[in-house]
Amino acid sequence: FTVTLSGGTTSAATEVTYTTGGTATSGTDYTAPYTGASGTLTIAAGESTGTLAIATLEDTVAEADETLSVTLSAVSTTGAASVGDPASAEVTITDEPGLGVNDVTVAEGDSGTVNATFTVTLDAVSGEAVTVDWAARSGADDTATAGADYTAGSGTLTFAAGDTAKTFDVAVTGDTLDEADETFTVTLSDASNATLSDATGTGTITDDDDPPGLSVNDVTVTEGNTGTVNATFTVELDAPSGQAVTVDWETSDATATAGTDYTAGSGTLTFAAGDTSKTLDVAVTGDTTVEPDETFTVTLSGPSNATLSDATGTGTITDDDGARSLGVNDVTVTEGDTGTVNATFKVTLSGVSGRTVTVDWTAQSGDDDTATAGEDYTAGSGTLTFAAGDTAKTFDVAVTGDTLDEADETFTVTLSDAGNATLSDGTGTGTITDDDDPPGLSVDDVTVTEGNSGTVNAGFTVSLSAESG
Repeated sequence: FTVTLSGGTTSAATEVTYTTGGTATSGTDYTAPYTGASGTLTIAAGESTGTLAIATLEDTVAEADETLSVTLSAVSTTGAASVGDPASAEVTITDEPGLGVNDVTVAEGDSGTVNATFTVTLDAVSGEAVTVDWAARSGADDTATAGADYTAGSGTLTFAAGDTAKTFDVAVTGDTLDEADETFTVTLSDASNATLSDATGTGTITDDDDPPGLSVNDVTVTEGNTGTVNATFTVELDAPSGQAVTVDWETSDATATAGTDYTAGSGTLTFAAGDTSKTLDVAVTGDTTVEPDETFTVTLSGPSNATLSDATGTGTITDDDGARSLGVNDVTVTEGDTGTVNATFKVTLSGVSGRTVTVDWTAQSGDDDTATAGEDYTAGSGTLTFAAGDTAKTFDVAVTGDTLDEADETFTVTLSDAGNATLSDGTGTGTITDDDDPPGLSVDDVTVTEGNSGTVNAGFTVSLSAESG
């Protein structure tokens, strides 16, 4: 408050007595600068004004505006002075309500936008218009990104006298990314006719998307003859994720053997946010062994931020060594004079095979053969089985002995219906060598009576010493 001498200055100090009043309470709403019933203000000699400063007290009580008045009651000076008009002045102590903003949680949705509606509240009714600015942004500790997860914005709220709440909206963007819940911050500032009791609100965007599914494919690779070749498996997410995704993988035997056919392996794949595909390699060992196609598996486990939709991939190792070929030899055997002797035929694979090989055989006489089944040999048939790694098998044909001198004779063995092999030489000839001396020829002596006329035969007999074939 300023107290003024209307007539100008004096050469001596002027003392003015005053009292305070109004609806405000001393000691609660303000501090009276005096004790007792009144106080004194001194206007210094040569001055025409004096200032009376009365401190108002802050509080958190919502209350009506209050008045503080100062009334001049007497003047003491060496010159003539009196209380003039106006003798009183009044100031209004306005009670400023507090402004606060709430926290809001909203589910993002899959598309479009949904509003996060914030409410700004006055903690008491104000008799004056109140304004406050707001801004939505991501703070240092927030995880939502303006423009991607929500729309940054700002504005001003105006509370008419008597209003206690206003709202504003922040648009949250829907997506189908599985991600952690995210936050952004709204901040109040530049309040007029109010104080800021809670100037910060947190917007939490709740993710409502299912985690993506992980799958691994099947792979087929040709082994080669030496070194290794990679079987490259692809692990895929069925949708992008907004979070890092990890998954463990490990190989295991099926019909293929780790260390022989492939190199066992394991590891962890990491998908950065937005990635949908990763690969892993398993080394397949080349060889020259004919064998069946073989398999091993790759199994996924322990996913984070994803589920397993197809956890097993099959690796098929294709054999490229080609089928082995089968051939049967020719056999020559001396027949003997009695009983039987075996003609042993040998069937040979062209190389080691990793598969079981089978072949049928038959012993019979062909069109050009001279041996007779049932007399010179015993016709027969059968099946030979080569276990993996075997390269030769034999079978016997019984040859019948006799004492007939005869030409060497032949019969045929034939291979057919080979399994896991081809026929490079499917026919073998069995030769039966005769071991009997040729018989001797002799003619006898004959005596005949000639008779008297005509002719009479002298019948000579020519004999073999043994039957001949």
